[in-house]
Amino acid sequence: MKNKPKVSVVRCESYDKKVLSDAIGRCTDMIGGLSKFIKPGSNIVIKPNLLSAALPENAVTTHPVFVETVIEKISEITGSSENITIVDSPGAGIPYTKNNLKKVYEKTGLADISKKAGCKLNYNTEYSSLSFKGGKVIKKFEVINPVLGADIIINLPKFKTHDLTVITGAVKNIFGVVPGFLKPGYHARFNRVEDFSDMLVDLVMLVKPGLTIMDGILGIEGDGPGMSGTPRKIGLILASENPFSVDTVMAKIIGIGEELCPTLAAAKNRGIKGSAIGDIELLGEKLDEVALSNFILPKNAGREELIKNNFARNYILPFIRNSLNPYPYVNKNKCTLCETCVKVCPPKSVFIKNNSIKFDYKKCIRCFCCSEMCPEGAIVLKYSLLGNFILNKLSWAGKGSKS
Repeated sequence: MKNKPKVSVVRCESYDKKVLSDAIGRCTDMIGGLSKFIKPGSNIVIKPNLLSAALPENAVTTHPVFVETVIEKISEITGSSENITIVDSPGAGIPYTKNNLKKVYEKTGLADISKKAGCKLNYNTEYSSLSFKGGKVIKKFEVINPVLGADIIINLPKFKTHDLTVITGAVKNIFGVVPGFLKPGYHARFNRVEDFSDMLVDLVMLVKPGLTIMDGILGIEGDGPGMSGTPRKIGLILASENPFSVDTVMAKIIGIGEELCPTLAAAKNRGIKGSAIGDIELLGEKLDEVALSNFILPKNAGREELIKNNFARNYILPFIRNSLNPYPYVNKNKCTLCETCVKVCPPKSVFIKNNSIKFDYKKCIRCFCCSEMCPEGAIVLKYSLLGNFILNKLSWAGKGSKS
């Protein structure tokens, strides 16, 4: 393939400012340098992962020093940070209000970064409906207004797992341009992971982030992307102008192929560049030297492998499909009855009874917004006995790379 997407991979072991600045500089220089993407006077939107009001050490959000360093690098080119705005809408079900944005900025450390770096924090909570004739599964999106006037959107995702889409990297991070309180509607409408992933691909094709730099210094394994996941030292930064290629390389690093990542599988089915590891030009570190051993995947990873076999798909899968769907389960020792799960659930299948969180599994669409947004990490995923047996037998239930 001519004009292969380029992905640079650089080691970086800490958020020490000097070390980080050098690593981000080398990583972006390999793909042409920041000046290739940014010009003086440009209106620049920085799109970090601001899933929730979590502390930086929880690895749920893009680290504030990472964001600060990228902004300083940009300012060296533009001569000013006045045209740089940090923009995101927090996770599913969180009302997109100025007060909620303020809470997220303060808890994640970005309020201080804005003061130090001289950039803006977005408090504009307006959004617009955008038509997208090229969409495969959706022709109209609600998109927050601050991204609409940008000359370039710089995507700063976090290296994390996701209990619905297996990974949440460059592609899934763009879902943050949809207003938080409207996200559950998208989950409800696209309640199959394949359809939801196609929707995410459509959204990326509409928004077109111009540059992606992934914070992979401290990431999350297990049942991410929120507090139910486990922070893990990754020690890497990835960069590319193609967000799909960043996720493809990320998947390779944690030991799985793009076919097990629904968003990448959806992109690959459309022939989108960057969705197959063989079609990417890798720069910097060699993948076999940065591959992570025994990386813990979310519990749902790999279950769709069964449908590749026609006999299994037509005769076995219908009888065991429910067993292969994990279900949310509350850890009562961690639960504070904050009711976040109740508020964010798209089909309203979570409720409180007898002073305890309960689930209506007949209504549950397995979007796992409850687990994703739980501030205490109290909602975990479980399988039935049959599901555990099948997936453990096939080494798919939460297993990871052995490389």
